[in-house]
Amino acid sequence: MNDVSKRRVRTREILAEICERELDRVREGDRLREDLGLDSLQSLELLSVVSEELRINLPMEEAVELRTVGDACDFVETAWQRSREVEPTSHA
Repeated sequence: MNDVSKRRVRTREILAEICERELDRVREGDRLREDLGLDSLQSLELLSVVSEELRINLPMEEAVELRTVGDACDFVETAWQRSREVEPTSHA
């Protein structure tokens, strides 16, 4: 499994934990609110846990647009890629 796939799976695992569901019942096409019942506090928890685990900044203003599990996975991956682009390089 490549790193992108691992991050997508981990995002789904965190969602499953927050929504108290089995991982196989959290699919990329599921809607966060309507299908998984994710409320605003759980959304904040998701952002917090993913940010902390992956050491990335997840901008709240963009996060409010997420509708599906797939959107959340894409959002995390985009934020992860952005964070790697701005990391300072060491001058050894």
